[in-house]
Amino acid sequence: MRLKRMLWLVLGAVMALNLMVSFAAYAQKPEPKVVRVGRYESAFHRTDKFGRRSGYGYEYQQRIATYTGWKYEYVEGSWSELLEKLMAGEIDLLSDVSYTEERAKKILYSSEPMGSEDYHVFIAPGNATVRPDDFTTFNGKTVGVNKNSIQEQLFVKWAEKNDVHPKVLELSAKTPKLLDMLAKGEIDMLVTLDTYGRSANIIPVVKVGYAESFFGINKNRPDLKRDLDAAMNRLFEGNRNFNQQMTDKFHKASSVNQFLTTEENNWLSHHGVIRVGYRKDFLPYCDEDETSKKLTGALADYLSFAEKVEKNANPHFVARAYDTTGDAMLALAKGEIDCVFPVNFSTYDGEQRGLIITDPFVSTEMYAVVRTSDHQDFSRDQMMKVAILEGNPGYETFIKDHFPNWIMSYYKDRPSVYKAVEAGEADCGLVSNYRISRESPSLAKFKLSPLTTGEVMNLSFAVRKDDDCLYSILNKINRLVPAASLNSALTDYALRDARVTFSDYLRDNLPYAIAVAALIAAVILALQVRNMRSEAKSNERREIISEAEHDPLTGLFNWNFFLIYANKLCKDHPGRQMDAVVMNIERFHSINAINGWEFGDKILKELGAEIQRFLAETEGIASRVTADRFDIYCLHREDWQAQLERFQAKMDSLFHNANIRLRMGVKPWQEGMDPVLQFDCARTACNSIRGRYKKQLVIYDTAMGQQEERDQRLLNDLGSALEKHELEVYYQPKYGIQTEEPQLSSAEALVRWNHPDLGLITPDAFIPLLERSGQISALDNYVWKEAARQIAVWRDRYGFTLPVSVNLSRVDVFDANLSSVLDGIVKEYGLDCRDLKLEVTESAYTENADQLIRVIEQLRSKGYEIEMDDFGSGYSSLNMLSSMPIDILKMDMAFIRNIEHNEKDFHLVELIVDIARYLKVPVIAEGVETGAQLKLLKDAGCDLVQGYYFSRPLPADEFEKKILDKAVKQ
Repeated sequence: MRLKRMLWLVLGAVMALNLMVSFAAYAQKPEPKVVRVGRYESAFHRTDKFGRRSGYGYEYQQRIATYTGWKYEYVEGSWSELLEKLMAGEIDLLSDVSYTEERAKKILYSSEPMGSEDYHVFIAPGNATVRPDDFTTFNGKTVGVNKNSIQEQLFVKWAEKNDVHPKVLELSAKTPKLLDMLAKGEIDMLVTLDTYGRSANIIPVVKVGYAESFFGINKNRPDLKRDLDAAMNRLFEGNRNFNQQMTDKFHKASSVNQFLTTEENNWLSHHGVIRVGYRKDFLPYCDEDETSKKLTGALADYLSFAEKVEKNANPHFVARAYDTTGDAMLALAKGEIDCVFPVNFSTYDGEQRGLIITDPFVSTEMYAVVRTSDHQDFSRDQMMKVAILEGNPGYETFIKDHFPNWIMSYYKDRPSVYKAVEAGEADCGLVSNYRISRESPSLAKFKLSPLTTGEVMNLSFAVRKDDDCLYSILNKINRLVPAASLNSALTDYALRDARVTFSDYLRDNLPYAIAVAALIAAVILALQVRNMRSEAKSNERREIISEAEHDPLTGLFNWNFFLIYANKLCKDHPGRQMDAVVMNIERFHSINAINGWEFGDKILKELGAEIQRFLAETEGIASRVTADRFDIYCLHREDWQAQLERFQAKMDSLFHNANIRLRMGVKPWQEGMDPVLQFDCARTACNSIRGRYKKQLVIYDTAMGQQEERDQRLLNDLGSALEKHELEVYYQPKYGIQTEEPQLSSAEALVRWNHPDLGLITPDAFIPLLERSGQISALDNYVWKEAARQIAVWRDRYGFTLPVSVNLSRVDVFDANLSSVLDGIVKEYGLDCRDLKLEVTESAYTENADQLIRVIEQLRSKGYEIEMDDFGSGYSSLNMLSSMPIDILKMDMAFIRNIEHNEKDFHLVELIVDIARYLKVPVIAEGVETGAQLKLLKDAGCDLVQGYYFSRPLPADEFEKKILDKAVKQ
């Protein structure tokens, strides 16, 4: 009894302890940060009559809050008033802030822009004194601008450039008040965003400039900047086109398109009615009604819309029908009409014909019509014979653009095309997705089936090259057509056309229908059921495929579309057990460096092809996510080791001399887990065996989950660690070796984390984590300041300056404040710019290269020296060195590791050193561990080395004793 009582007491104590721990964990859960955000009624922040908020800025802020957990406290005011509050620290966040050096002294900026904006001068509709064709009419007029705004600066510069002298009035009122002032004549002109003109009755006169816009952040809240940058980084990782999609959603129909220029209006007045030639029998796009002989189809709706959409003009159109597009083109050349629809010409095709091609009015997915018995053997990559209609050159352009290996043959009408495919004279024909319903009876008659080509044909207007005003007018109208209305019209005409054709078909075959009425009724019913299911599935596929982009190298889906499809599969079939698989090629960058890009591309193509063969055997999809990462989403299986061996065997058989090694991470199906989280787990599993050559496959387990929790803890602790100086900067010396004895030249700053609970943490455990999360900038700023301080301390103590290299991450390079931050640090410690050397990793040069080069050149112009770090670890080629603005080249240690034993590796090092010497760029070799390596590098002409042969990275005080004291004595 006593033993039993003791057991119950112990059990009770354990349960109580668990409850206490759970309660403590709950109690320690941080409260969401309350962020005071400025809100101003505008195109960026709207409120409808029901009190619902929307707009570019509002929706952007909500997306940010999804990742940060912020709770917003809205502060109302005009934009100018809110900017002053932000500078005074009275609010924490403001959207739509353009960068200026003056503002950067008072506020922080997001590392990435949230978009870009065009600024125009607007006038009221009744203002006849200001003319867009005569800027002198601006003189003496009152121009309203937002106080302290970028548009004020842009307008002043524009006015100086054009020798215009208006009165500039700085205003702090809200946008509705400014528009009211313009309408009442209290100001003659207003400089603002072009998006405002869409909802207000104002007329754009001239564009004065554009600027990128950022989130402005309270100078005293660097924690918010870290959160914001990390959130935007995650946002762009998931959707690189997020800013463009937001622009399309909220600002696509710019007000500028709603007004014709003076030149366009003059052309319209002089020219009169615009004559449009169109192709008959091409519904749902266009056709001539048999009874009324008038235009019908989506083009008719478009022209009706076009006659009313412009606010300062009413263009009139008359439509003329032609049997083929070719006939309409001849009429255009003769001057009988002014434009032709539909055309699908490249810019080159247009130039050869003396035409200008407008932006697409509509795009249509194209299907190949093949024999039903052959549809499984159809491949878009094969050489095919394609039958096309005579007199419609758009099909020729489509074939040349997308299938240049196909052989074209011409037929007078569609039945002849279909008959040629049925008889085997041609392998396929072409049909638009919107016309499939109309063509269904003919396809059935000739036993043909439509298969998607995966390509889109753009349908535009063609105008004569000298009619640039008409070209401009049509383009403006195209941009104003609501996509939803256009799609609705196309669908309506497609279905309406299908019903008429079906009735005609029954009427033409009435005797046969009467004879076998019962049988036909049964067949029609069966076909309708089957077609409804098939059409539903086809519509579903088209809806997804219309958003798709395929990786051009492997033919697999890209990451964005892959996620759309994976999420749809998960949502539509929640009980289907699907595994997430991530597969990488080990040291693929080295394979590229040694064998070249073409060889690397061949590997990727073959691996992609083998994955597609695997998918043909199971139900699933796959994506090439990055250079050598492949993701697979397929039905659950237990034999992933066998599948990995299959992929590995394929690589070994094709590339037996390249030593290609695959690694794979798998997250098996788990009820309730979405694909994004599932692939995060699979990626974690795959990354856990990077560099571990004895293991190629890992199934995600609990331990990895614990590692993720540890990573999250490090992210949470970073802020306090920086404040408490738990992160310690270590220094590793670099030596010049082209002297009799190696000479101390400089050092590299590295960092270690002395965590109070987890102990000493090495950089490889937290730096990649901070890079992925977007928080690396905070650490980099900390290291820069510590390194600069230490340089100054050693200078004062030893009487000479030892330059120190610090890292610039990709996020740092694209921070608008980078230059001013570095200048401030150098100035604070009395250093020269050359004392703080800047290391930029090679991989950064392959992303947004143009922008990076501009930033690097700006830094070099100030005197900073740039080192390209880890050269050869990514996708660089030797010839890229000539175009990259660098002062020092730092070879990746992978090149050095085997030079004693591998002659090929040593010759590659010699080649890099020779090319760098020719370009007058010194070379640093890192990772030198032996005297033999040092001698080989010296003989090869390498200038500088660092590595354990001389010293491991050391804390500052130990670096003084072991390195600096010794250097001084020498």
